Amino acid sequence: MIIRNCCLLLEALSIVLCLHHLYGERFKLDIRTVNLLAVDMIMMHMIDFYGLSGIISILIYPFIVIYCGLKFGFKIKLMLINIVLCVIIIGGIQLIVFSPICYILNMHNIVNDNSFAVSIAVFILVAFILPFFNIKNLSNFLQEKERMLIISIISCLLVIFFIIISYKRKKLMELNNTIILFSCIILMITLSIKLIQYKMKATEIETELKIHKLYSDSLQGLIDDIRLKQHEFDNHINAIYSLHYTCKSPKILKETQKNYCESIVDDNHFIKLLSSDNYVIRGFLYTKFEKISKMGIRISYQVVLKELDIGVPIYRLVEILGDLINNAVEALIKDGVRKKLHVTIMETDKFYLEVRNESPYIEYDTLNKFFNRGFSSKGENRGFGLYNVKQICERYKLNIYCENLEIDKENWLVFRVQWKDKN
Repeated sequence: MIIRNCCLLLEALSIVLCLHHLYGERFKLDIRTVNLLAVDMIMMHMIDFYGLSGIISILIYPFIVIYCGLKFGFKIKLMLINIVLCVIIIGGIQLIVFSPICYILNMHNIVNDNSFAVSIAVFILVAFILPFFNIKNLSNFLQEKERMLIISIISCLLVIFFIIISYKRKKLMELNNTIILFSCIILMITLSIKLIQYKMKATEIETELKIHKLYSDSLQGLIDDIRLKQHEFDNHINAIYSLHYTCKSPKILKETQKNYCESIVDDNHFIKLLSSDNYVIRGFLYTKFEKISKMGIRISYQVVLKELDIGVPIYRLVEILGDLINNAVEALIKDGVRKKLHVTIMETDKFYLEVRNESPYIEYDTLNKFFNRGFSSKGENRGFGLYNVKQICERYKLNIYCENLEIDKENWLVFRVQWKDKN
């Protein structure tokens, strides 16, 4: 009985010391620690005395949770991580020392309680060796949600594996193991679903951050361009104002002012975008069009935007726009002859987005392949832009069309993304 009590005490002390190491706190024997040790020993005695199932021993964990909360603070996430790590570490150390100690005791014919020797060895390792490994860093490392989920899933798999091995060896499934097995399976499935959801959310956030960077770059370019044009417009106003001094007649003045203003309008073809209500779209299109126009591509556009209340994140809309425009520009550059691009974004009774470029006539069978992953007529390692557009459209239940369209006896390749009635 004395040996059993000593084993229980040493095991409880090992758990408490391990928790202190994980929290990075020095061990102090206070009333909270004494109460936890007492509760642990009483519960173990009751299990032994009344012949209760060992599964009842899990009831000690609520007391460990309370102890951690009172001792180190009620940070639920950190608390759960440290308790799980404590169980894994203590269990792992017990497995490591059990076989050598049993072998040594049996080899020297020492009649002793193996569990007592194991308990002493575990306590010594936890108290004097474990601090050198700075396991607090492990606790901090696992606070990242993805890592925590992966480790938890692996732990469940290991438990399931050992239970199955035990069953194959004994040809008998004990009640305790059955309960643990099904609990681990359910937990593993739940954690796997959580991990998948987390990965999807992380991918979404990563994409959103990339688009936000695009926003910031576009807006910064827009601000710089507006500052430059403000200076240019001041010069234009002075030039127009000064014309009445240099023109010899009202007729010449009128004609000169008309020609000068038309040249300014042509040079600032995209300035109308700045009147759009949606600053993200206007900033993106303005900087995009300015860049494309320098390639010698003639751009026309029609943009009517209001609230953009269409149930699709704005960054996804920018992603669709960017991929469709880039695809059209690449086709025009490859063609080398046709140089016209048109973009339409309309928000009236319906919302639709259209990007079209001059193009040779494309057969219907080829049009159907445009949205296939990796398909491209522009070379290898291409064809992911349109595939990405299709994936986004399917996710948000949007309709996407691709067709040839004849306008003024010229063929255009049209990509149209359309939403249902907003009403």
